[in-house]
Amino acid sequence: MLGDRNLRGMVEKALDRLYGDINIKIDRDNSDRIHAFEASRCTRLAYYERKDPLPPDNAARVSILLDHGIRKGFSHVKGEYRADSLILEAEADMVVGDDFAVRFEIVPSLPEVPHPRHMLYLNACLFALNKSEGFLVYMTADGKTVEFDITRNNRMFEEVVRRARVLSTLLKEGKTPIVEPSDLCMTCKYYTRCYAREKIKDQPGDFIAEIFGSGSSSSKKKK
Repeated sequence: MLGDRNLRGMVEKALDRLYGDINIKIDRDNSDRIHAFEASRCTRLAYYERKDPLPPDNAARVSILLDHGIRKGFSHVKGEYRADSLILEAEADMVVGDDFAVRFEIVPSLPEVPHPRHMLYLNACLFALNKSEGFLVYMTADGKTVEFDITRNNRMFEEVVRRARVLSTLLKEGKTPIVEPSDLCMTCKYYTRCYAREKIKDQPGDFIAEIFGSGSSSSKKKK
């Protein structure tokens, strides 16, 4: 306690306020306006974030705030691509020499190859900003970096537009997208909405013994 005030509560309220200020780039009330950030990641996640969002935990909020703090110094060049009634929005962190779009990603360790969702997003930026080439730059907290050159690709962009159309349609119809299993599911705050899980109460050894017919449990049954 700090006087009559709860310090932890004050900090959490401040984080909530800052986090709310960051997440204004997506127009959640307009189903015809989809951000490339939504279309390049799990459609089900993007749907829940619009229709029935869960608040992030403190660790997620701090991570997002740190990421935002690093991006804040960049120019944030925004663009959009229109496909009939659909408007696909995208935002590059900076444009170098009016030729190259650049996107930074903060990661715990440098990857050997770029992540597919990051490539899809940067490629969408190239179309929205009418650029032919971009750079995907990964950064770690200790300042290490690795860069990947991304050339504008029609097929990748068609996939983002397709995903954006699907999300737009499902939002209008109020239908939850299908599950898209990936390694990201393990840390997703909506995990329990997609996967039913029940903890086995018995000892792990007993369960293994039941399957393979070995171990103490199996021996006792034979007697």
